[in-house]
Amino acid sequence: MKTIYSILYITLNTTLNERVGIGVLLSDSENNIFKYSLEKLLAVKGLIESERYNLIKSYLKSLEDNINNVNDINLFENKPVKSEWLTENYISYLSRYSNNLIQFSEPKYIDIEFSLDNFKKIFEKYIYAYESSLEIIQNESIYTKVKNTLYPKIDNRVNVDMVLDSSHFENLFAPIEVSFIGVNGIPVAGQTIDFSKKHYNLENDVTRFVSLTKAIEIEDKGKKGQYYVLGREPEIKNDKNHLLWKQIRDSIFLQFVDIDEVGIIENYIKKNDVRPYF
Repeated sequence: MKTIYSILYITLNTTLNERVGIGVLLSDSENNIFKYSLEKLLAVKGLIESERYNLIKSYLKSLEDNINNVNDINLFENKPVKSEWLTENYISYLSRYSNNLIQFSEPKYIDIEFSLDNFKKIFEKYIYAYESSLEIIQNESIYTKVKNTLYPKIDNRVNVDMVLDSSHFENLFAPIEVSFIGVNGIPVAGQTIDFSKKHYNLENDVTRFVSLTKAIEIEDKGKKGQYYVLGREPEIKNDKNHLLWKQIRDSIFLQFVDIDEVGIIENYIKKNDVRPYF
């Protein structure tokens, strides 16, 4: 059975057509593996306009989800996946299709067996270290990461890790520790949430934070605030948690921020001259 690979490139500068490899697709017509490097994407983020960066990130996540979600098989479980729509002809089409932003290379035949080990070798040759980002994410608590990367940049402008109760907001019926809270004419608050925990506990965390935002707005006579949920997208196979994450991500009331992009919050707090709430 023939094995082919294709490199996914993103364009950094449309005028000079500067491109960088960001992902790899390996296929033997029946099985397909695709992965992109989040670390490399973050490394070039400063070289791409924010709107273009968001489009690229959305496309990469969509592509990875579509391939890895087939038959509920996860790429990182060392199993190949099948996808009816992903064929050699379609990959060739993708290599010819260009939107000046993202493009696959023409698929090339390679005389190796289709396997995850061989995929890793190709990925590391053309893109980046294969598992480093995944292992770092698993080994480092999201709470620790937020405290180390975000708190030092905002702790003079907000209250961090503060336990709030009815003495702070009359309509807050149970104590809750909030990651940060401030004010700039409107309330600003954020909560770090682990979307990989048991669904019951996850629902409880989300419900308590929403209750806090409502208590804050009642106290502030109905002023709509800026509320952040910090975390990481859970695995798709964890369907209940993933659905809740998706609802939060698509909410107009809460703004989800990946813990690798907490600079979004830092910029908002500094730009709007947010001050500690208490």
